[in-house]
Amino acid sequence: MLETHPKWVLSVGAGLVLAAAAATVAVVIATRAPAPPPAPASALAPDAGVVRYRHALGAAGAAHDPGLDATIAALEARLRTPAASPFDSAELADLYLRRSKVTGDPKDYAAAEAMANRSLEQLPSPNGAVLVLARLANAKHEFAKAIELANRHQRGRSTGALTVLATSHLAIGQLDAASAAAEAVVEKQGDSASYLMRALVMQAQGRDAEAAFDFGRAAAVEEPGDPEEPARLRALWGRFLLRRGEHAGARLVIDEALRIAPGHALALAQQGELLLRTGQAKDARARFEQAFAASRQVRYLIDQARAQELTGDRSGADRLRAQVEKLVRGELGEGGLGHRLDLAEVLIDRGGQADLAEAVSLAREEVARRTSVEARFQLARALARTGSPNEALQQVQAALASGAREAQLYELAARLEQRRGVRARAELYRREADRLDPGRSGWRMMGLP
Repeated sequence: MLETHPKWVLSVGAGLVLAAAAATVAVVIATRAPAPPPAPASALAPDAGVVRYRHALGAAGAAHDPGLDATIAALEARLRTPAASPFDSAELADLYLRRSKVTGDPKDYAAAEAMANRSLEQLPSPNGAVLVLARLANAKHEFAKAIELANRHQRGRSTGALTVLATSHLAIGQLDAASAAAEAVVEKQGDSASYLMRALVMQAQGRDAEAAFDFGRAAAVEEPGDPEEPARLRALWGRFLLRRGEHAGARLVIDEALRIAPGHALALAQQGELLLRTGQAKDARARFEQAFAASRQVRYLIDQARAQELTGDRSGADRLRAQVEKLVRGELGEGGLGHRLDLAEVLIDRGGQADLAEAVSLAREEVARRTSVEARFQLARALARTGSPNEALQQVQAALASGAREAQLYELAARLEQRRGVRARAELYRREADRLDPGRSGWRMMGLP
């Protein structure tokens, strides 16, 4: 029947339909909500211009100062001559210690200790060799000894002594003393290392905005020199950002650390943690393996085992844990650099009944020696898995009260409160854990009850 309608009727009808459609579009456009503004940058997000290392590097970067070995060899030769002095021995001790931090070679630690003692035998005071021994005590987690040695040097007023004091007090959870020493170092020196030290203390106190400022300030005032230090700064900055859920900023900073020093162990490990938290466990495992190969630090084997477990290879993870156990027990037996808390951590991860009983004992000893967040967290993990949730929660709450803000702490607190039936508080803790670890990779749940 349509073909019998006059053509003008069809034209009018089509026009009305088009007009109605246009009006509908206009109404939709007029009533549609405006596009939301872009999300503001995180207050912790780093400035890319500050992150970039502004000094020249070698053609391919370097893991450490290529002249360090030559300097050590020259000093070793000098010490075989009659012109040698106690200060030469002290300087050589310091150089051995610097190299050991890069290579992880226990022979360098031993050589540093022997050379420092030789220097002090020749000249008890004033002699900076005492600070080498203080830093060695720190590396061995003998923090009370490190504090005593640092206070011996110019009564703890030199920048080197104050740095050791800040580091040692931070490690044992004495944050007020650590803060006072770090502030004094900044006032005296105001260089990159001093701002970094204060940033680490601020981070431990939960003063995140101030920590972010100091990390940036440390990068901004860098002087040219050994690429090890700017790489370490950025690796630690990246760790701070990563553990605050700032993944984009962490990636930026860690990538720059590895541009500066491609084989830097801590930067490789932080890249591994970023991959682990974002669900890329297989790639994370490879990074931790590289970090261990570069440093021989068992910390990275512990993380590699966790990455391996997240790929579904529990037996392979436990083989790595057995390797860690053997290495740490050997070091502890020889009075070396093995740490009881590392042993406790790997025993908890493995989770056998005897493992957990020993882990509780080891972690209790550590908390008695130092009330650090890490010691409290490992004790809480062990207690929670051996049927002592109330005591475990006390340790977690004490860690949080110090200013700590870690996703694993909040996750454990949530689980413990859930057990007690305090659901509202459990949900509060879980929201904090989600905010700090938005990837939901399963990483933060590992080793928890």
